[in-house]
Amino acid sequence: MTQKPKIQYVGQFYVHGSEARALERQQRKAKTKLPQARVQRIERVYVDPVALVGIAVAVLMLAVMVLGALRIRDDWTQFERMQQHVYELKQQNLALNHQYRAAYDMEVIRSKAVGMGMVPREEAPTRAIRVTVPEPEAEATWLDDLKWFLDGLLPRS
Repeated sequence: MTQKPKIQYVGQFYVHGSEARALERQQRKAKTKLPQARVQRIERVYVDPVALVGIAVAVLMLAVMVLGALRIRDDWTQFERMQQHVYELKQQNLALNHQYRAAYDMEVIRSKAVGMGMVPREEAPTRAIRVTVPEPEAEATWLDDLKWFLDGLLPRS
């Protein structure tokens, strides 16, 4: 086979002197431009509803916590007042108990009791009684229930 000839372009030997030059572009006058109206920026604020709800819940919890602290403080002062009142009542009870016991003569009461047939505790007969507590029956387990069910299902002959 014959080889293809190598393609050679004429462009490598071309000289720019023989062609008509393109007209140079004339500088155009700049057109008068009217001032453009400035576009007003609209500022948009995007709000996250989940964050707003979270902030509202946090503020609500803070308010509840402050009210709870105030209520605890009031309850604590009331507790201290009641504790003081209970102490005063115990002191009054001790004084009234002492006054009550001092008002009665124990020997008169003892002589009246002996006259009615009562006996002092030291002289009363005592008896010792022993009681044996029976052991409670064991409760049926699920295994016992299963055995009972199978015995009823498959009777022995």
